[in-house]
Amino acid sequence: MGRRPWGRTAPAARQCGRFRARMGRSCVMTLSHRLDGDLPAEFSTPLIDRQRPIRFRLNGRPLLAFEGDSVLSAALANGWGAAGMADGSPLALDPASAPAVLVAGNEARPDLAMPMALCPAMDGVSLVTAPARRAPSNPFARLLGGAGSGLGLAYGAGDPAPGGWLDAPASRAMTTDMLVIGGGVAGLAAAEAASRQGKRVVIVEREAVLGGLSPLFGRAEGEPAPEELIADLAGAIGRSGLVTLLLGTHAFALAGTSVRAIRVTRAGGIPAPEIIEIAADGVVLATGVEDRLPLFAGNRLPGVVDAATAWRLAARYNLWPGRTAHIHTATNAGYRMALLGAASGRTITRTSDPRPAPQTRFIEFCKAYGYRLGWGTSIAAARLDRRRNLQLVLADSRTGKVQDELETCERLVMSGGWQPTLDLWALAGGALRWTAERGCLMADGPLEGVAVAGSAAGYHSLPGCRNHGAAIAAAMPEATHAVVADPQIDPVFETPDGAPTRMAPATRDAAPAWLSARRAGRLPPPEAQGVARLFAGPAPIRAPRALAVTDVAGLVIAGHVEPAAARAFSARHCVLPVRLGPAEEHPDRAEPRPEPVPGYLAGRFGPQQSRWRLAAETSRRFTPGCLVFVNTDARSPLAAVGVVLAHTPAGIEALVTGEGFGAGDTLYIRDGHVAVSARLAERL
Repeated sequence: MGRRPWGRTAPAARQCGRFRARMGRSCVMTLSHRLDGDLPAEFSTPLIDRQRPIRFRLNGRPLLAFEGDSVLSAALANGWGAAGMADGSPLALDPASAPAVLVAGNEARPDLAMPMALCPAMDGVSLVTAPARRAPSNPFARLLGGAGSGLGLAYGAGDPAPGGWLDAPASRAMTTDMLVIGGGVAGLAAAEAASRQGKRVVIVEREAVLGGLSPLFGRAEGEPAPEELIADLAGAIGRSGLVTLLLGTHAFALAGTSVRAIRVTRAGGIPAPEIIEIAADGVVLATGVEDRLPLFAGNRLPGVVDAATAWRLAARYNLWPGRTAHIHTATNAGYRMALLGAASGRTITRTSDPRPAPQTRFIEFCKAYGYRLGWGTSIAAARLDRRRNLQLVLADSRTGKVQDELETCERLVMSGGWQPTLDLWALAGGALRWTAERGCLMADGPLEGVAVAGSAAGYHSLPGCRNHGAAIAAAMPEATHAVVADPQIDPVFETPDGAPTRMAPATRDAAPAWLSARRAGRLPPPEAQGVARLFAGPAPIRAPRALAVTDVAGLVIAGHVEPAAARAFSARHCVLPVRLGPAEEHPDRAEPRPEPVPGYLAGRFGPQQSRWRLAAETSRRFTPGCLVFVNTDARSPLAAVGVVLAHTPAGIEALVTGEGFGAGDTLYIRDGHVAVSARLAERL
């Protein structure tokens, strides 16, 4: 089947030639996981710039990437499909399992840790993953997708450990009339409506672009195209002059109407975390939805990915590891991944659905293209063969009878249903209730100063999300609830998304059937029989320090938590995992560095650059990467005359240009919006 010309990227051969010229023949390793050629429109405008290849190191190993990659996307592009081992089984590397990263030399400074998915890949930088146990050396790990093909970490209960940014003090403070978390359709509509009322608005969006998942869900008849609606709303808020966008920023805490967030800045050629505290009169949580994990043995193996993550990787980074894929979906939007994957040159081996006779406009497209469809089919188990391909055991979703034929593919893209993203709501004290008809947790009751909007509030349609976001913004802060129409396609033509599915492991040696992407628990294996019962211990009970809302949903689906008890259970366990004691201070600890001047800063400030000790006028602590300028007005990195290397007990060590400066001269260190004067005290 030929591919439709829905947009173009540069030919892969030309890209690979440029890579070889600079990096050597190993460039093929990176490009083999990238989409290329004629791509659907959704995948034709990625964040990466294929004309700008870069190279950096992670845990001492070289990685090839493009400008615009994150550290996580670069690792996946280089074939690092496994994060490590969890309970004796390989664990997929993805946003849920990815550990925090630090600039090499800062391992003792958890406050300088950065989310792997937010940290940009930067040329010449050396990074390390946050301290974690290494998996034991195993000659078979490479064959089974373990340490040899990824980070090689050993994951225990609650890993990856919470990032150090949870306890770090804010380095920047902001105030606003309305704070919107989420830059999708509902969030943009809320911001646009508030700006029309003359309110100042801040939008915090985790991704580097606006729109969220709305393009994945497609358009229904009579609706505008998601991309067009997003562009119109973004244009309106841009013209208002009242809306501040914080893209690539993760909001991780909400107390009252004050939010703490982290983003990663580029300072002096290295990435550095910035903690922002934003106080607002009202907060709109337009945080969207996330995929619910189907429960079966092997649902977190390398190569297994949820549809939302798969779409983001393809749309933002042109990443689609593997040439063959099986699509397993209990949702209508999941079928779009089959269409998009095939249109991008991937082979879709089969599309399976646990619903007995689903109907959706996307299925009709799949029929037209001749895809194999398996209705009333569940996945009983997944396992890895010696070539690291996935082998899927399929079963009848009604009877549980296992099919004889194994399905082999390189990638499994699955969509088990949608759970509203309500972590911030729960952290702020908002109540949750289990809704059996939706098979998910929903926000329940009022929360002073905080409202939930759009798909996070249960709306499905594009007009419903847009109108609900606008209505919420118009009602706040006096009210935090609004009801608008949410037009739906008749169920005769569009079958509702399916109920949660679970298939218990059939054997004790099967890979774990995790209850959520963060591994909050697992379905128990069958009891040991005969003599084996003497040596078999109980199934491990996983108890992370804190749970996300999707973790609680998985526990309810598995039967570990009664639906009626979900409200009280989430109130106890959906908390921010901060330290119980005071945060550790580092007043006398020098910033560790692998070398006096990192190689990537060689010649950055001219041939005569040298190291200086600076004496600042305040006791403020400066992190490596803060830029040094000749005056307080300069902000552009191109105008910088130096960069902070470390903060030692003797003072601030910085790399400074050697042109026109001497002992006693005053320069200015910029830390966010603050410029602090510092005297050149001593040349080192």
